[in-house]
This record gives sequence, C-alpha cells and structure tokens, in this order.
Amino acid sequence: MTAKGSDDSETGPWNPGIKSTLPLEYLPLSTIFRPENVFTSIETATELSDFTGLTVQQLICFRPERLVVHELLIRVSADIFVSDGSKYEDLGVNYRSIVKSILRNYIEPHMAQIVERFNELKVQIQFRVENELAASLFQESAAVEKSQSTFSLAKIFKPKAKKARVGEVETVERRHHRILSAWEQKFESSDDPLARSMYLALAKIANAIIIKHGRLISDKELLTSLVCGFVSNEHGSEFIGEMISPYIQEAVDNEAYLLLPPQTQPVVINVKGASAAGKSTMRPLQHQQTDKLGLNWHDFALISPDIWRKYLLDYDSLGAAYKYAGTLAGDEIPIIDQKLDRYISNKARQGRVSHLLIDRFRFDSFAPGKDSEEGSNLLTRFGHTIYLTFMVTPPEATIERAWIRGLQVGRYKAVDDLLAHNIEAFKGIPNLFFTWALRKNKTVHYEFLDNSVAKGEKPGTIAFGLNGEMYILDFKGMFDIMRFTRININAKNPVEVYPQEKDLDAGANTEFLLRCARQIPKINFVDRDSKLIYACMESARMRWVDTEIMNRKLDDKESKAGFLAIAPELLEDIQAITNQQAMPVPAEALKHAMGNLN
Repeated sequence: MTAKGSDDSETGPWNPGIKSTLPLEYLPLSTIFRPENVFTSIETATELSDFTGLTVQQLICFRPERLVVHELLIRVSADIFVSDGSKYEDLGVNYRSIVKSILRNYIEPHMAQIVERFNELKVQIQFRVENELAASLFQESAAVEKSQSTFSLAKIFKPKAKKARVGEVETVERRHHRILSAWEQKFESSDDPLARSMYLALAKIANAIIIKHGRLISDKELLTSLVCGFVSNEHGSEFIGEMISPYIQEAVDNEAYLLLPPQTQPVVINVKGASAAGKSTMRPLQHQQTDKLGLNWHDFALISPDIWRKYLLDYDSLGAAYKYAGTLAGDEIPIIDQKLDRYISNKARQGRVSHLLIDRFRFDSFAPGKDSEEGSNLLTRFGHTIYLTFMVTPPEATIERAWIRGLQVGRYKAVDDLLAHNIEAFKGIPNLFFTWALRKNKTVHYEFLDNSVAKGEKPGTIAFGLNGEMYILDFKGMFDIMRFTRININAKNPVEVYPQEKDLDAGANTEFLLRCARQIPKINFVDRDSKLIYACMESARMRWVDTEIMNRKLDDKESKAGFLAIAPELLEDIQAITNQQAMPVPAEALKHAMGNLN
C-alpha cells in the first residue's frame, strides 16, 4: 500500500514520509508550545532546560484551561465506561464525544470561576515558595535589598560579597546539599498536599541544578518562578480536578453515563508489546475472555492514552505537518498519563478502584519499579487478579501495521522509532514478566501471543500459565523474544531488519527460555496438535517425559535447541528420565488462555 508524498516520492510502510525527530519548523505546532495551552514560550523553555538540566517538558507551565482538559481526560478514562464498539477507532470516537459533551455543557459555563480560583491558588503558591526560600536558601541575605537588574543566566552564579567567619567549615556546596536533603525530608513527612508538592518541586529543581552546576543559583526570583511552575502544574492540576468533579457528576446524572463500580477484588488486564504490535486489536478477544470468566465488560476502565491525541490536537489543522500529528501531541501524553496514575492510585487508597484494562506503551513499564518494590510504579499493582498478555509481533510486521494505522487514523510513526521501540519492549518483557509471575501475594495469569498472523486471525499461544506454573507450546516464540532485540533500527526494508544470520539461530536466543526454566517452579510442555502435556520440568529438572512424543519433538530444530539448552540430559539419554504417558492440560488452566491453541 503506497501513497504520494509532498515531494512526489512514493511513500509506504518503509518510507512513511516522517522522521523520528520533529522538524524545527513544526515545533510551534506541538501541543506543549501552543500559546493557547501554555504560558511558557519555546525560547524560554529551551533556555531554562539548557541551564537547569531539566527537560523542556518539565519546564512549561500549563494554562488553567488546559489543566481542566487534563483532569477531565483522566476522569473519563478512570471513572466512566466508554463503549469500544466493533471497529478499532470506535473507542476513541466514543471517548472524545463524552469528553467534548462534558466540557462544553457542564464545565465551560464555570470556566471563569475556575480560572479565578486557580489564579488565587498561584498567589498562595508563590507566597509559600518565597517564604520557604527566604527561610532556607536565602536566609543569610534576606535583609539585602533585591537587585533591580535585568535577568541574566550569566550573572546568577556571581558570588555575593560576604564577611568571613572565623571557624566556618560548611562550604557553599555542602550547605546546598543540606538544604536539598531537608526539602526531601519535608516532602516525605508533610501531610499538606500543597506543602508536599512544593517540597517535591524544590527538591527536583535543586537536585537538577546541583547535578548541572555543583551548587544552587543565587537568583531567588528565578528559583521561585521554576518552583511555582512545577507546583501549578501538579498541585494546581489536582486542585482543578477537585473543582470540576461535581460538574462531571452532574453530566453523569443527566446524560446517563455509566460510572464504573468500585471492586473489592479488582481484576487488571494488561496487554504489553511494542508500538503497533497489535495491542488495541486484542480488545474483542479480551471482551470474549471477560465474558468467559463471568466478568462484566462494562465494569472495566479502558485505559488507552493514545485515544487522547485527537482530543489534544486537531489533526485536520496541521496542513503539511499532518504526518507528525502523533509526535506533536506526544510530549503532552506522558504528562497526562502520570496524572492518570496519580488519580487511580488515590482511588485505590480509598478503595474505589474499578477493574482495569490497560493498553499503553510506556518505556517505564518495561523497567524495574522505581519504588521499594519492583512493579510498584505500575497500575497493575492494584489488581487482586492480574492478566498479563505479551504481544510477540515480528518487528517488520509492526512497520506494516503502523503504516496502515496511519492511513486509518492519521497517526504515523518513523521506521527507526518503531524498530527502536521493538528493541526496548523485547528487552524489557522478560523482567516485567518475572516481576509479576513470581508474585506470591497476587493471582497472576499470563500469556505470550504470536501475532505474526494475518489481520483478523486469532494470535497463536506461545506459552501461558498461572504464577509458578507455566505451559509452553512454541519454542520458536520463546526464542523470538530474544531474536527481536537484535534487530537493525536503521533497516530500510524487511530484509535489513536482521543483519546477521547468526542472530536468528535458535541456539543464540535461549536466554529467556533458560530464565524460565531456572525461575518458574513448574513448566509443562504441551503438544499443540494433541493438547497433551508430554513433558514436565520442576525446579529446573526434567521430572518425566512421554518418550514417544518427545522423540518426535526432538526432530524439530527449534524444539531440539530448546531442550538442549534447558535439559541436555534428554539428548544424552532420554531413557534415564521417567517415562510417563502424556496427559491433558487441565480445563481450569485452558479457561484462562486467550490465544489460538491449535
């Protein structure tokens, strides 16, 4: 499938007419730089980023009207059932219709009051920040008359003249580190939301500046501005969220929207995979699965941040930049996504969390938890029962899928971006899997799906299981998880995706399978044709095999490589292992598998 680009060159999946880096001329179109959305100019944000070491995304200050949009988006996602319809795009269309209706009919009539109260909060924030800085960092110079000179980043490190003190041992650097530690401690100990937000902002900004320059700046006005911006974006957003909640409830009552009921034992369904791996297309199968399990689909919050993009940005207004629509909203999506995490975390603490179906690609979801417990930064942690689905889609297929998605919904992606996302996902999937599969305090069902199938076909099950018991059907799929980390992100066609033939060899890609054998207490090996368990491994030792079926399996190159890696004794002397007749997979285990077992 091809189309003509603006330069009359033929475009298609491997030449989508978009680069991974946004062209500078399109930067003003980004949602985080549009003056109707933010107070901060591109120039100011860039200069402050260069100086502080903080990202541009952290330094822009949203207008209250835009914070209203953020808080509305997360509440509709987390609180209201949205029909996903029968087509891929239906969820987004229905979701945005609800958001538009609530904003236009129930919130905008109160917008002037919301903005006025937000501005009053900003005055309060500035007062608190100035007092804190005067009492800590600028305590010694509080009585010095404020300089009237114009702001200059070059001047703010100029040492201030001060009297020498006899016996003074604390250097400026040590003092600044001490003040930073005090702010971090105050953040941890404070119960006041505004104070916590302020101390967190002070700590983040101070830490970044100290890393960049070795010590803090002497410009109180600049520090105050930076901290106030952080607090306005975070605490100010929560403040606005509380203000609009009654208006959302009014809309629910009047429009007969379905509020998601709180669950005493929430179920979390989480599908993970690279960008364009087919996560969203799993929704019909997930719907069928919930029906099979006796769960009400209407009780699930459908968490899919990608559907926010078309609300945040009018794709039709972009002209020649239309292919960068996804990128132009891309910096704002993670900001709102973090607020969604905060909102659902608060609901969970109050015992109000619903069932969750999560479909999102986030790099930090493939990384170990940043808190005390691995996985504690993920919404999955709120599930009493968890269903994890891992999409194993060939990287070259994601290029084709992304192109088709672009033609359908206007969200295109650069080829090197997509391939890099594949590497990131497949490198992270094993750690994410073991983080949850080995939990003893939660019921965790998991499944790996081979999505190399044609559109509309059910993906094949590679492996599935419950906590410490795993069923493996397809060695090739297990190897693919490693194979797909070895790809060439600069590929210009499918052939170039795998630059080294040796990287495709089964024996070079057994790492994930080996980790499973060593860490999963019990692994059953299932013959796809008969649905029979033909071998069982417990505590990394092969306990029994059906010799007849096993001999057939060892004739298969991929299966042989797998067993050679995890149970070499099979190939040395199969007769030394207990021979046992193959047995059916328990019906209870099969009930939780979603993919094609044939």
